[in-house]
Amino acid sequence: MTTETVTARPSAPVRHAPLPPGQKIREVPTSWWQTEESREKVLERTLALPFTADTDTNQRTRRRGLIKLLDWLEDQPGRTWQERWTASGAEEAGREWPRLPMQWLAEHQRARKYDRADLCCGMIPLAGGQVVRPAYRWLLRQRPSQLLAHIRSVTDPHGFAALKDRYTATGHTRANDCNNALNRVTWIVTRKGSTVHDVTIGDCVELQHAIGEHQTNGYHGKHLFYQLLAGLGVFGPDAPARLKTVMLPGQLTPAALVDRQGNTCTAIRDLLVDYLTERAVDVDYTTLEDMARSLAGLFWRDLEKHHPGIDSVRLDADTVTAWRERVRMVRDRHGIPIRPRVNAHTVFSWVRAFYQDLARWAAEEPARWGPWVAPCPVRDSDTDHSKNRARRKAAMDQRTRTAPSCPHSPPWSKPSSASSRTPRRVSPPDGRPRPEPPSPPRRARPSSAGPGCRPASTPTTQPPVGAGT
Repeated sequence: MTTETVTARPSAPVRHAPLPPGQKIREVPTSWWQTEESREKVLERTLALPFTADTDTNQRTRRRGLIKLLDWLEDQPGRTWQERWTASGAEEAGREWPRLPMQWLAEHQRARKYDRADLCCGMIPLAGGQVVRPAYRWLLRQRPSQLLAHIRSVTDPHGFAALKDRYTATGHTRANDCNNALNRVTWIVTRKGSTVHDVTIGDCVELQHAIGEHQTNGYHGKHLFYQLLAGLGVFGPDAPARLKTVMLPGQLTPAALVDRQGNTCTAIRDLLVDYLTERAVDVDYTTLEDMARSLAGLFWRDLEKHHPGIDSVRLDADTVTAWRERVRMVRDRHGIPIRPRVNAHTVFSWVRAFYQDLARWAAEEPARWGPWVAPCPVRDSDTDHSKNRARRKAAMDQRTRTAPSCPHSPPWSKPSSASSRTPRRVSPPDGRPRPEPPSPPRRARPSSAGPGCRPASTPTTQPPVGAGT
């Protein structure tokens, strides 16, 4: 049987530093010998050793699930099992993919209450036997316990055992970290259809970007799996010691900065690339990134999303008004406003400079820049930052006025008074204790007996008249 392998380009560019020779991102084939097998061959191969379950009950469950999955996939369009799997919509469904074959079974009067368990168990030999190779967006959303452990046992058991031994040799003892590292390598092997020693540095970079896009479990920064692969010598002696070094993208070209925003109009994309190329000689790289993000993303990509098919920088008043309102607010992925955009005036400044530069350059090169000259959609007041600066200062002043005093302020910050200060006691030079200072005389309490009468409570210092005579 001859197999024609057709390679597919990655769906989106992955940002990374230059990779060593032979360590590029491997392209995923769309056809291979396992996915072109007949139904009978798939059942015979994936239900025999080493794909058998540990008990007869689990083996029967896997067989029922695999038969149901193959019946469902045979009803999907495509020549191979992989093409049918892609056309079924299961990858877009994520963790809820079993509802699609369950719905098909219900439509064919074959629904059972244990269909979900059968389908999940049937996926183990289907993916472990390389009949289908799901994308990362599907793999990263599944509960990985049984599926990934089974794939490790049937694809490259010696390679994964070497990774586990390498983990133990490094002195680590946490089983959770080891399983997390093994799962990441298993995702690569499942997606690319290879062994542990075929993994490249580019594959690791691609997986890390996929994890950041499709997972939110806090494990995006875990690079232990890369260290284990490098320790086994998978990447060769010249491999970087840390994956984070490779993840840093470095400086991109103006074309790459524009292409990151995903613009669809080729003419405007080329215009933005030419414009940024001209401006790149006058600004630093950080400023160039900000310009590309503002012009290609927050300006033109936003217009393409809300006005499909737009292909001219000459905008009408309604389009400009709606765009300005959208830029002033930061929105979530559903388009719901979250908070005001702090740097909206910066975006307006770059767009205004873009239109003004085109008008100025058209006088020098009319054939190149003249067709793009158009009225500027940004007003002078949109780029004024004085109101935002004054508003932010007023808010800071208000917080300062209303902030409560700190109860644990240092003693030198507290106001002191002369009346509350206690004098320091100093002993004489001869070492004798200093006598206590005399107490201040007590003030007599005023009496109600009259101004010429002595209060009865006041002790007398003079003897009474006639006493002692």
